[in-house]
Amino acid sequence: MNKKTKMETSTREKKTKRLKTVHAKPNILSIVSVNVDCFRLEEKENVEGCYEKFIAASDKIRTHLLAMLHAKRGKEKENKLVCLQHRTHICMLFVALKKLNRLDKHQWKKSRDAVNEIKQKVDALHLHYQNLLYEATHLQKEVTKCLEFRSKDEEIELVTIEEFYRDAPESISKPEITKVDKHEQTLARLFWESEQRKRFAKLLKEQGVTKEEYILKCKKLKESMAGILPIIKNIYEATRPFQKLMGLPFQARQSKHKLAKHLPRPLYIFYVQACAFQEHCDENSMLITIEGNVDETKTLLSESSEMSTDSGESDQEESAEVNSHRHSGSVKKEETSKDVLMKHPMSIFVTLEKETKIVLEFRYLVFLHVVTVSVKSLTPEPMSTELVGDLLRHDTFLNCLFPGDTGRDSPNLSSVHLLKGKFGYDGSPFSNDTTGLPFVWAQKLAGLQFMSPYPKESDIVYRIIPPFMEKSINAIWTRLQSRHQLHNQITSLESRISVPPQFASLYPLNIQSQLKNWSPAHWKDALNYANIEELQAVNLVSQDSLVYKAEIQRGSANLSVLVVIPPEYPNKTPVFLLHLYWNGSHSTVSNFALKELEEEVNVHFIENLPSEFKNNLLVCQMYHLVVCFDVFLETEYSGDSFEGPHEFVREKVVVRYSRGCSRSRPYKCVSSQGIFTYR
Repeated sequence: MNKKTKMETSTREKKTKRLKTVHAKPNILSIVSVNVDCFRLEEKENVEGCYEKFIAASDKIRTHLLAMLHAKRGKEKENKLVCLQHRTHICMLFVALKKLNRLDKHQWKKSRDAVNEIKQKVDALHLHYQNLLYEATHLQKEVTKCLEFRSKDEEIELVTIEEFYRDAPESISKPEITKVDKHEQTLARLFWESEQRKRFAKLLKEQGVTKEEYILKCKKLKESMAGILPIIKNIYEATRPFQKLMGLPFQARQSKHKLAKHLPRPLYIFYVQACAFQEHCDENSMLITIEGNVDETKTLLSESSEMSTDSGESDQEESAEVNSHRHSGSVKKEETSKDVLMKHPMSIFVTLEKETKIVLEFRYLVFLHVVTVSVKSLTPEPMSTELVGDLLRHDTFLNCLFPGDTGRDSPNLSSVHLLKGKFGYDGSPFSNDTTGLPFVWAQKLAGLQFMSPYPKESDIVYRIIPPFMEKSINAIWTRLQSRHQLHNQITSLESRISVPPQFASLYPLNIQSQLKNWSPAHWKDALNYANIEELQAVNLVSQDSLVYKAEIQRGSANLSVLVVIPPEYPNKTPVFLLHLYWNGSHSTVSNFALKELEEEVNVHFIENLPSEFKNNLLVCQMYHLVVCFDVFLETEYSGDSFEGPHEFVREKVVVRYSRGCSRSRPYKCVSSQGIFTYR
């Protein structure tokens, strides 16, 4: 074997020995793959208990350091070996601390990344929410805009659906389609409105032509009437000797009172008629006086002469003889600040006195051209206002002196439009204390002619009728006498129901029901009654009536009575409205027996009342109701056919307790025998 071969064999053996040595002691790097990321491995490690490991490692380092300190104080050889061992352990512990530090940093970074990721998600959700909120707000604005949209057809005031189907022809209404489709219904109503307006426009044009024709006719009539005035003057001069016989002594009236020449024409006409009527009655029962400021009258006349003489005046102010008393009916625009309710400075006071006394003031409203009446005093004044209420109140005393004449509205239609359209008076501007009330009968007495606002009476005008003065004065006398009689009856109800002895003798003496309360009430209380609309329809009650409330009681039964007294009392009788509180609440609608009692008091009693008791109608009617209420309670069915309610002792003698299927009660009293029977 040569030298070269020996060297190769030796090298191979050394390599083989080295490989065996390597395999005998494996290196940790040969186990771990070179491509493995150690940081990722550390991130996957369990991080629980890192704090406890840190504390333990720190304690061990502290222990090794103390051991090294003690070793250095010992022998030198042993010191080096011990310190070397402890140093090795300390280095390994520091390596462990660094690893724990890296794990902490990785965990903190991981937590921060997770928080940032969640924050980004929250920000994304918040942004999405803001977008949705903005979109919802935009949609809401669009919806509101759509709901608030008003079409032009909504500004048109259409007739009601009932009137549309009633008046419109079927070719336009098409009920089989429009009653199902609201859109088609609206189109049909608009088309019908268009047709109606075209028809009315055509009619308005035709009426305008007719109006022009009437204006021309009126102009011609005025021109022809202007020539009649001299003829009337000649006739007046020729008939002067007969004027006293005719009851119209004008010159004598002017000389009788110097202030008469300063009166406006309507009040002058009234003054003449009143003086003529005064000659035919007792001088002490009627007194006529004129009061006012002559200087203010002259100032008013000078101002009225400067006004524009526009059309619109009544025909009676066309005469040249009374031009000084004329007041223009047209107010200029620049004069709208003037008081439209201005009164003429002159007024007439009429005093009527017999057993009672009333003072009336008649005034003339300059711009409204109406005569007003106000009550200045009533004698004697009511003694108990708590009981009589509005009975003798000045502002309601003359209300409905004649049927329907309330005095709330002006009888002059032109002044009605002036008050409502130009000056904005929604309600009545008249009152007894300020202007007086413009009753229609006062306009008749003053010779004012106004067309009626009602179509059926459009051809009726008010004329100067001398007998109407007597009729008006007698109506006031009758009203004054009846109100004082009514006042005496009401005040007597404070203690008991005081009826004439002759009337009380017609009934038995054993009356148990009693009048517990009497007080004034309001018209609103009557509106709560069930059948009030039917009574209004037949003109038995109205809002101008006097309303009182009474309570009749017997035991636990309480009868509430609403007494409605018409202004025309006693020509129209009071109406008693009943409501019973006993074993519940009962009205005339739900209780036939109560309705029968109400009919007995309001109808049968009035029909059979003797004429000598008409002056005490109210108390007699109330007395009859109290007696009938006793009969009502004593004849009430209690569940058996022999006895009535045990609470009420049967003291009235009746023919039968009830009759017929309606169980009618015997309310008619036969005074000669003292029993109650049926009508």
